[in-house]
Amino acid sequence: MGGVQFSTLYLAERLDKAVWEPLVLCPQSGELVEACRQAGIETRGFNQRRLWSTSIRIGENMRVPNPAAWLWDSFVLDGATRGLRKRLREINADVVVTKGLLAHFAGGIAARRLGVPCVWHVQDFISERTSGIYRKLFGIAARWLPQRIIADGNTIKNQLPKSLWPRIDVIHNGINTEVFCPALDGAAMRRELGIPEEHLVVGHVGRITPWKGQHFLIEAFAQIAREKPNATLLIVGAPVFDNDLYRRRLLSLVARLGLERRVIFTGFRHDLPALLAAMDIFAFTSVEKDTSPLALLSAMACGLPIVAFKIDGVRELMDTEDQFHLVPVGDINELQSALSSLIDDEAMRQRLSESARKLATDKFNLDSNTIRIEKVLCEVLQAGARDAREIVGPSTAELPDCIRAQPL
Repeated sequence: MGGVQFSTLYLAERLDKAVWEPLVLCPQSGELVEACRQAGIETRGFNQRRLWSTSIRIGENMRVPNPAAWLWDSFVLDGATRGLRKRLREINADVVVTKGLLAHFAGGIAARRLGVPCVWHVQDFISERTSGIYRKLFGIAARWLPQRIIADGNTIKNQLPKSLWPRIDVIHNGINTEVFCPALDGAAMRRELGIPEEHLVVGHVGRITPWKGQHFLIEAFAQIAREKPNATLLIVGAPVFDNDLYRRRLLSLVARLGLERRVIFTGFRHDLPALLAAMDIFAFTSVEKDTSPLALLSAMACGLPIVAFKIDGVRELMDTEDQFHLVPVGDINELQSALSSLIDDEAMRQRLSESARKLATDKFNLDSNTIRIEKVLCEVLQAGARDAREIVGPSTAELPDCIRAQPL
């Protein structure tokens, strides 16, 4: 499960059950389906073949288009659309919320063919590769398929045509500030991972992929490790798609720098609150495109002092520049200096800890996030009911139950 899957689970859990009856449609069984079942959320599946990557990696950083994948993925999209339309007809859905690139297209087409209002919840930056063709295609589809779009950051909104902005709501992701909180005890996790009690732990959580910038963090930590024998670097996450090459590069880098006993890779873990509790400082090193990332919000809710690269997705979360310790993107020396200063300065750690926790509880708590999304859904249903009245008359076009139960 990644951020999109977790946010799906969080939304389905928090929707007001007196108003909404959430049902999660997934193409296959997996961790999200199991998590939904454990939370008492109904799920249903539909058939979908595996997508191919639309580009071919050459080396680590270069990609070229893969036309064969475009043809195959078009076939997969058609099948997913038919499967979703069948499921939506069976459940008599009132509104469809899509998450993930394929879901935006397949779910949007299926909903449109059934006359069901659709809301795109866009949580991924659209690739600018191949002269921006993906972004252009996405913008064209966004004009026709969804009634509204929820973007989890302004950088996503700004990628879409300005003509669509009146239909776009920027709603940053939310986090459960009761599950993720400073009161958690990380001692047991430290013992499990073999981290000495007296060590200060610099932590990172995220997918193992180049744009998450873990190599910058390791190189910065190498300088710290030479000067501070009581510091440990903890990296949580796993590669997806074709990024195992990058993971091997990170392991090779750790070995070359002689950091095997100072850097811990946990792989993917389900117990993120306990892992965050074992950290003293959180390093967020994404070099591009992250918008209200759940890993960062989780660390903030746990009251961890934050050192982060100065990308737009981070800066738009802040009220003031002093809430995080920001450093220029990719600057290893500045990253090392920022982390070292926090390791040495307990008072600064405490100040940034309190700042991060307050920001999380005030602006990014899950209840506020859910209420804002519910408001968008109600407005979409209300607009649909208004259109129906214009066509068939007020006597036969009543408002949906959710609108009557939760007026705007």
